[in-house]
Amino acid sequence: MENTRMNPLIQYNRRPARYVKLPSMGKCYLKGIDLTDTNEVAIYPMTAKDELLLKSPDALLNGESIKQVFKACVPGIVDPNEIPIIDMDAIMVGIRMATYGDHMELEFTHDCEADAVTQVNVNLGNILDSTTFYGGDVEVVLPGSGMRVFVKPYTLVEQNKVNIAGFEEMAKSQQVESEVKEQLQKLKMAGKSFTRLLDATLDLITASIDKVITPDNQEFTDKKIIREWVTTISKPEFDLIDRALKSITDVGVNSKIVVKCAKCGQDYDSELTFNPSDFFG
Repeated sequence: MENTRMNPLIQYNRRPARYVKLPSMGKCYLKGIDLTDTNEVAIYPMTAKDELLLKSPDALLNGESIKQVFKACVPGIVDPNEIPIIDMDAIMVGIRMATYGDHMELEFTHDCEADAVTQVNVNLGNILDSTTFYGGDVEVVLPGSGMRVFVKPYTLVEQNKVNIAGFEEMAKSQQVESEVKEQLQKLKMAGKSFTRLLDATLDLITASIDKVITPDNQEFTDKKIIREWVTTISKPEFDLIDRALKSITDVGVNSKIVVKCAKCGQDYDSELTFNPSDFFG
């Protein structure tokens, strides 16, 4: 009988090619993550199917293709929906190295008189070596009320919601400009689009709040209660939480590299972009 639960040939193909230490150190995976004794996760090379998934614009926009690739290439992560945003770049670099090798040829353009394009052979291993790590929730104390807010990294899912809302707002704005003639109707449509983006942003902030502790030591973790509370705090208080969240998302792979211009010889700072369609293209 040829159809079996496990194709005996596959065991000879699927082997880990890299082991990567994630910026989160595995702390954000409630459903589980399989780490080695040195806190590294196994990375498998992409298949031809995985590569094709990354060429689908619609699947990339809603995040489905990258989740499927992560599920195939990092099976030690039980649920890709739990991947915190701080682990994204490290996982992508690991998959790129496992599939294509440690080096990546890139072109950078310098804003000198010649607008010179310089080819650089980037050692991705050095990029991973620059990783900084997440030490745990960041506590924010709101002045005046004394409320203590504990902030954690948001996930790939929450980021995708904001990305989709932003894309829809941009598309709707372009449609309104080209098709809608009446100014009042334009304002109404723009307002609805902005509301969707605001809701997605509030969802992201809410998902990033692990818990809130009141001055009398009552602890709240219910997301519905927290979201409603977030909509009532002052702008300075909201900004404090937002800054704490940004300080967490700065953790991870350092994407900055120094490039020497091929024409004028000047060193300048540039940055790797981890857009999946370009990074794996």
